[in-house]
Formats: sequence, structure tokens, C-alpha cells
Amino acid sequence: MALLGHIDHLSRQHIVGWAWNPDVPGVPVSLVISVDGRVIGRCLADRHRLDLVAEGIGDGRHGFEFRPPEYMISRLARSEIAVRREGDSAHLPTSPRMLDPVTVFDADLEGRLAQLIVEVEDDADLDRRLGFLTEQTQRLRQVRADRQRRPASAAFVRPRALVVDTVMPVHRRDAGSNAILSHMRSLQRLGYAVSFAPTDLTGDAAALEADGIACCLHPWYATIEEVLRRNAGAFALVYLHRVDTAGRYSQLVRDTQRGARLVYSIADLHHLRTARQAEIEDRADLAAYAEHLRFLELTAARAADVVITHSTHEATLLRRHVPAEQVHVVPWAVAPRPTAVPFADRRGLAFIGGYGHRPNIDAARFLIEAVMPAVSFEPAIPCLLVGSGMPESLRTLAAARLGVEAIGQVAELACVFDRVRLTVAPLAYGAGVKGKVVDSLAAGVPCVCTPAAAEGLDLPEPLAGLIAETAADLARSITALHEDEALNRACSEAGLAYVTDRLNEKRIDSLIGTATGRPRVVEPVSEKP
Repeated sequence: MALLGHIDHLSRQHIVGWAWNPDVPGVPVSLVISVDGRVIGRCLADRHRLDLVAEGIGDGRHGFEFRPPEYMISRLARSEIAVRREGDSAHLPTSPRMLDPVTVFDADLEGRLAQLIVEVEDDADLDRRLGFLTEQTQRLRQVRADRQRRPASAAFVRPRALVVDTVMPVHRRDAGSNAILSHMRSLQRLGYAVSFAPTDLTGDAAALEADGIACCLHPWYATIEEVLRRNAGAFALVYLHRVDTAGRYSQLVRDTQRGARLVYSIADLHHLRTARQAEIEDRADLAAYAEHLRFLELTAARAADVVITHSTHEATLLRRHVPAEQVHVVPWAVAPRPTAVPFADRRGLAFIGGYGHRPNIDAARFLIEAVMPAVSFEPAIPCLLVGSGMPESLRTLAAARLGVEAIGQVAELACVFDRVRLTVAPLAYGAGVKGKVVDSLAAGVPCVCTPAAAEGLDLPEPLAGLIAETAADLARSITALHEDEALNRACSEAGLAYVTDRLNEKRIDSLIGTATGRPRVVEPVSEKP
């Protein structure tokens, strides 16, 4: 018996074609589909197709379509697909056809592997599968690390820098985030290919990766140790931010990144802040803890090639224990964003800080209970408390004081700077450079500071004249700055000039370059024709 036909489309999910017996033209052909000699299904060639009508093949009702049962055709092996007529097993013309193994890791292959993984026979089989998958996972992780190690182009090789911090930085969330983001961008401009790893290996990496910073996260890495070992010898520079990070990983960096420049960025000296708190609160336990922190911080500093601090005061302290040439003062870049709201349309003052930080809570209480009562205005000028993590006890205290308003966290500080004539930072103790003081100056809003809040900034006149320590002196500075438009303008201009001159990207790049050693970007020597 004659058999005409064709396999038009063949895949593991879909087989389409036509079959016709001209000896019995009105009878649909029954077909058997097999894979490597094993029958997987049957179908009738009875679908109407206009192309068959146009070609004059019977009445056109000779098409067939078959969808193989899921996973019946192996994706990992080469398979022979046969379409035969039922009864005499005659092959359809173009049958059999071969399907090559799948080399693409698509959703179908994922599904098949997932099914194989869970179909466990016994504990021994489970152990064997776990062992195999663990081994393959380790291989893939290493492949990924190796791919990141390779330069994007053989014509342009950039040295790699790894930056490690305790958390994923978020733009404008806090001073620590702003500092680390600024320094990473400087490293990029200096020619480094920058990678970042938070110690918990979690977080939203979208913003960093959009800026060209590769992130080392779960599930690609399980620990910072794995990041360093899988990339052994890959980094020319490793930047460890904060003492927790430097204390845990400095030696591991030395072991895995031979020849790399090790940078310890202190953020601020924790032992200094804790010792000051211990003195104010007369607490022997805190004083002992401060000594412990001092040991950890100085040990980390001595282990590094370079120590970065934002504060000139802390640089002086560190140079008593570490070679002076290893200690570098490097602030972070801040762009001037002066408020456009005129002085006459603004009123009051603001205290800005994160209230998860104990010195800020103490400062807010001091402001409410001691400073603002000494500021005599009728009616009372607004005093805004701004920042995240404000405890209920502080909100209650603010509500009981005329003119004090607990705002809490705001999306953008610009909305605060557009309301007030000045900010205040009445910290009794602390360490490092205070980010919100810098933010206020960048907005053209002068800041009345205690010596602790202004420490390490080296503020010029007339800004230095706003520094006061007692409640009465702080109140006098607040009053003068709030009522004297000329003084306010002079301080505003001085603050903007300070930010423009000292915190611009070009200067930060120069300071980072001096501290870290400018990388040598390797470019090919052009060949003469």
C-alpha cells in the first residue's frame, strides 16, 4: 500500500506533519510514534490543512499533530524519532528523524532535573545525589568566579578591587553608605574593576550593578572566605570597611591575595566614642569595653597597608600608633544642593540623626530639655526631630514641649532643609565625621555644633564660630543664626564653599589614589605595520 507524507516539524514537545494513502484516499492514516524503538503514542492524520488542498493532496484532511508525553524523549541523549503507519509499520517519508541532545539549560531541562532529584530510592541514593549536586554546584561557582576574573577585553585589562562591608550600602541612607559608595566610584574612576561583598552576602544589588560594580552574594558564594578563596590572587586591592570586617578578614586577605594592597577604612574609631560615653556616664564596664575596642582597632590598623579615616582628629590619634605615611584622611564626595527657598520663607531649626545610635538620642534629649528652653522666641520657633528609629519615649518627650515636632524618617532631607533656617548637632560625645552636618552644609543650611559634632571637619570661619558646648552658648548661636539674615547668609556661603572645595569628586579621587596607589591600567602596545 502506498504511503505519502512528511514530518514538517519535530521537537521534544511537538511533532507535526501529514500522511495520506492514495489507494484509500478518504480513510485517515493511523500513525504510531516511537522513540528509539519504544512506542510513546498514536494519532490519526485527519486534520484539515489548506496547504494540502492547494497541493491537490486528497481532500486536505490528512494532517497530524502529536504532543509527546512529558519527559518521554530524553533531552540529554541523541534520540531516533520514527513515525510509522499502524498495521504494516511502514515509515512515513522523512522518517525516522534524529533529535540531538539539548545543550541549552532551559525550563524543560530544569523541570526534568528537578523531577530526577526528588525521586529518591533510599538513603544511599539520597547521599549519592546530594554529593553529585554539591560537587557540580562547587564547579559552577568556580566557573562563575573565573569568568568574573577574566577581563572583558584582551585589549584593556583593569586591576580588580574588592570592597567588603558589613551591609549592602544604600544611597543617602547613612554616612557609612555614602562614604563607601563614594570611595567605590573613585576606585572605578581610577581604573579599578570593583567588586563588592557584604559580610552577610545578602541585599539588593541592582543599584550597584547598574553602576558597573559586581556583587558577590548568595547563592553564588556562601561566605566571604569563599569569595576570597575562589578568587585567589585576583585582586590588586582589598578595601575592608569597619573594624568588624577588618578584624575577621585581614589575615585571610593576606593568605589568598598575595601582593594585594590591604586598605582598612575605619568609618570612625569605636573605642573613642565608647570611652567618651563611659566617662560621661561614669561606667567602668564601658571603659573596659572601650579598651577592648581600642586593641581591636589598632591591631587592624597595624595589619593593613593603608588606613583611611574621614576625620583629621582621628588621623592624629592613629599616627601615634601606626606609621604616619600609612594613615590617610579621605572624606567622601558630597555634591552641593543648596535650598532654593529664601531665608524669609523658612523658620525654625532641625536636628537630624539616626536614633538607633545612642549619642543621637542623648543629643535630642539635651536639645529638648536644656537648649530649646534657653532659646527665647515668641512664638516659639519650630524644632524638628528628623531621622529613622525614633523611640516612642523621645516622641512623648517632644510632644510635651512647645514647638518641638517629632518628624521621624523622611524620604529626602531636602524637604527639611527647605523648611528651616539652620540645623543643630548638640552631641555630647561621638567619633568620626558627622554625615548630617556635612549634608546640612551642602544644602546651604548652617549648622550649630558642639565640639564633638564638629570634630575632624576643620571648619573655617565663620562656621567655626557656631561651635558651642553649653546649652546657653548653643542657644545664643541658634538665636543669632536664626534672626541675623546676613550672618546666616555668610555661614551658608561658607558651608557651600567648604563642600565645593573639599568634598568634590576630583579631590576625593586624588586622595583615594594617593592612599591606595594609583593602578597601572594595562593596555596593549600598538604594533607598527
